[in-house]
Amino acid sequence: MVEKYGKDRVSQIVTFGTMAARAVIRDVGRGLNYPYAEVDGVAKMIPMQLNITIDKALELNPELRKEYETNDRIKYLIDISKSLEGLPRHSSTHAAGVVISSAQLDEYVPLAKNDDTIVTQFPMTTLEELGLLKMDFLGLRTLTVIRDSLEIIKRTRGIEIDIDDINLEDQGVYEMISRGETEGIFQIESTGMTNFMKELKPSDIEDIIAGISLYRPGPMDQIPTYIRGKNHPDEVKYLDEKLKPILDVTYGVMVYQEQVMNIVREIGGYSMGRADLVRRAMSKKKVSVMEQERKNFIYGLRDESGNLIVPGAISNGVDEKIANQLFDMMMDFASYAFVKPHATAYAVVAYQTAYLKKYYPVEFMAAMLTSVMGNNGKVAFYINACKKMNIEVLPPDINQSQVSFTVIDNKIRFGLAAVKNVGKGAIYSIICARKEKGPFTGFVDLCQKVNLSDVNKRAVESMIKAGAFDSLGFKRAQLLNVYEKTMESVINDRKRNIEGQVSFFSMGSNAQISNRDDFPDIKEFDKKYILAMEKEMLGLYISGHPLDEYKDELDIM
Repeated sequence: MVEKYGKDRVSQIVTFGTMAARAVIRDVGRGLNYPYAEVDGVAKMIPMQLNITIDKALELNPELRKEYETNDRIKYLIDISKSLEGLPRHSSTHAAGVVISSAQLDEYVPLAKNDDTIVTQFPMTTLEELGLLKMDFLGLRTLTVIRDSLEIIKRTRGIEIDIDDINLEDQGVYEMISRGETEGIFQIESTGMTNFMKELKPSDIEDIIAGISLYRPGPMDQIPTYIRGKNHPDEVKYLDEKLKPILDVTYGVMVYQEQVMNIVREIGGYSMGRADLVRRAMSKKKVSVMEQERKNFIYGLRDESGNLIVPGAISNGVDEKIANQLFDMMMDFASYAFVKPHATAYAVVAYQTAYLKKYYPVEFMAAMLTSVMGNNGKVAFYINACKKMNIEVLPPDINQSQVSFTVIDNKIRFGLAAVKNVGKGAIYSIICARKEKGPFTGFVDLCQKVNLSDVNKRAVESMIKAGAFDSLGFKRAQLLNVYEKTMESVINDRKRNIEGQVSFFSMGSNAQISNRDDFPDIKEFDKKYILAMEKEMLGLYISGHPLDEYKDELDIM
């Protein structure tokens, strides 16, 4: 945005942390020099509830109320805390909010600096009241997954896909979601959401949009009604037939804020602007404003000259009792209703990931695994998902692995960056050496081709344990026994070359030493130990599982 509109017209937004009930008691206690234990005891009497206030806590907790009424010190602490409660405590930068102006921002709002970031001194609500454009920019890891998937597909299959032009009505994609095969699908892979989709059996993008909107605290209660309405649309009932064109897309359930706006427009006769004000007041739970709007919605509103501004529900032929019920429904829903364009954007991204998983599963899962590198639990989760999909995930390989997870022969190969202790310098040195000097034919060959100041002993040890050298024909026990001495020999050889001396390796002996037989024929480690090393370096067992050894016994049991 700064590049597009100019740094003098774009700024992030300040946000003020306020003195909440528990925090203000602790702060005041410190200011009064009260003992920590005494203040901590009072603070812990404040119930852990969202938007709790000290007054509400005094009502809810009899023990706190008793302390307040009988202990003068505690009463003094609480009274001062009540007077400070809600005041700004500190400033920080809004996580996603950005304000954009058509002229220099400092002509409209004062600016400040927060940790080298330019921010407005006014919070977002004040900026909106001033008429400035506030945007929220969210960075989604999933967008990178989609981009990486498309790049892998182009590289491995030679196919270019315009992800914004795919068929949104592909029933094969919806059937996959309905079966609960949702691992990796944006917004849908959680257990609860997966179960919801299995019950819902979505058949179009509207179902995904509604699903994302409904699966949240509050509207979750309407999920059974929505599913029932989808399965039996003829049984959907409306308080008034005028609601059918507005709510039929969600089977009679109020889901989106736009539906609230359309209801007050169609039933109450509101203008677009006034309908939006009602939506905002409802979502912010402004009770006094809403009680006035209830009257306007039901009975209408006239201006000072007697002109009808809002006709009202009754004048539109809606029964007064029905109008009241409808307004109550809107009050309940508006506080947690989703904005439909927001849900739609999420649903489209969800569908795009599902489409890629359906038709390009190997490439998509490789991109998914790359996106969670460093999170061993997630990597293990998606590797298990690959197993369910009959996609083979291969261990890291010194001659095939790239930085991230890659697709080779319709299989996924571990990336070197997923191996513990292997840094970027080592990885790029290995990849560059492969490109410039050809594949590694042995361990000594690798040591001679790479820069050993980048590929250090710790990185080599980690790759050996992870199985990256298995394809060269070495046992892991062999390499762990000789890798340090071999690397030191190559380093010393290079030093002698620099000094003008003839080295042992330069005499042509390196070919013999590269051969596995030149290393001591050491017995390979026990399978359990190999798996433990993989778990240590990769965060999971890649070549099996300790329980596999007892599989037959477990099956018998």
